[in-house]
Amino acid sequence: MLYIDRNSKTPIYEQLYAALVQEILSGSLAAGDRLPATRKLAEELSIGRNTADKAYQQLAAEGYVRSRTGSGFIVNQLPLELFPQNPFPETSGEPPEKAEPRPRYDFAYGSMDNSMFPYGQWRKSLNNVLAGLELSEVIPYPCRTGELRLRSEIARYLRRSRGVVCDPSQMVITCGQQHSMEIIANMFEGPEKDFAMEDPGYDGIRTVFSNRGFRLHPVPVEEDGICLDALRQLDTTLLYVTPSHQFPTGAVLPVAKRKLLLQWAQERDTYLIEDDYDSELRYYTNPIPAMQSLDVHERTIYTGTFSKSLAPSMRLAYIVFPKSLMKRYMDYYHRYNSQVAPLHQLTLADFIAAGNYERHINRLRTAYRKKQEILLDAVWQSFGDQITVSGGGAGIHLLLDVKTPLSQEELIQRAASEGIRLYSTRALYMDETRCPNSQLLLGFPTVPETAFASIMEALRKVWDMEAK
Repeated sequence: MLYIDRNSKTPIYEQLYAALVQEILSGSLAAGDRLPATRKLAEELSIGRNTADKAYQQLAAEGYVRSRTGSGFIVNQLPLELFPQNPFPETSGEPPEKAEPRPRYDFAYGSMDNSMFPYGQWRKSLNNVLAGLELSEVIPYPCRTGELRLRSEIARYLRRSRGVVCDPSQMVITCGQQHSMEIIANMFEGPEKDFAMEDPGYDGIRTVFSNRGFRLHPVPVEEDGICLDALRQLDTTLLYVTPSHQFPTGAVLPVAKRKLLLQWAQERDTYLIEDDYDSELRYYTNPIPAMQSLDVHERTIYTGTFSKSLAPSMRLAYIVFPKSLMKRYMDYYHRYNSQVAPLHQLTLADFIAAGNYERHINRLRTAYRKKQEILLDAVWQSFGDQITVSGGGAGIHLLLDVKTPLSQEELIQRAASEGIRLYSTRALYMDETRCPNSQLLLGFPTVPETAFASIMEALRKVWDMEAK
């Protein structure tokens, strides 16, 4: 029996294809049997005839059936003993089980409010690029380090907004921050593969260097950023830091510590990886100049991303190397093509050049500042000093320390019973035993600000905490 789930995200033709494969491999449709005519099957399943034909064509392309003139599609002879009996368990002909219900409110970090994306301006830039490509005589391979026009626009923007000293020849366009870290890790292959990073810190970065065989060294974070005393005990090849908005604590590394950190890197022949992941999103002061702007010895590898300002699905990021490292980069990557589609790169370049990126950032700051203020007020109104908040005044997340005997897991489970999804910070610590027992990470862009007050009241009650 063929079953079509109209609520599934899987396209109908794929469901039909999978169901027919199962019928053939189970022997229900034997070699030589003719499949129902597409018109008849479409009527029986109340689907379009083109949908049925598309499923049949896929079966024929993979050799399950063959097309015979005047006879439709015939099942081929197959060595059934060599095939799994149920290659598509989720489409095995039985109605699928109901998926786990989505939470009403999801405080996932990194997700973006779809309504904030500048579709009109982006579409205009895309059309401009397509018009230009249409007039070109040749469609070449992409530039190996990224399109020059985009690198030039980013370099100009970074000089204005972050004080970063660079030119396009020092920049590489990548398809996300982890891709940037893969590139850097590959460049530092060798016997001395030591990698240090803030603890807590972004576990996705740690995973990249762990997978590349680096020895990992956690460095504690203080109220004003990475602990220099602990760092002085280390001898490491690379150090990853988020000085302008430490993730996840929100700490800002003051200028004196930045200068001392740069001096340490020069003395130890260490390179600093400065991740400026959400530097534009400061709400009450101007964006803090990048640490790279203070570096006179070229020890800083500066990285940034458009995931927090435009969309995480865009997969556009960049690396600014010290000029002294560009030869090392080219030695390793001189035969690699850019991994980012030129169409996306050129569209972003046009978007920045038109001034739309800076206008978009200003709009984001206004919207997210308001949202964060409402969230902080809701936390205070419901919990008072029973919750300590870190990271306010910047970014798209907050760190909460709940003063309760409940564990992280219990806090999260009780919140889930109210349709509210919260997140543990345990994975952000190399040594998970150092993670505070009641610490939570809240990303707020996708949660309606009108719901913050009711959400916090629901959490207060389900956590059995007294009113403020």
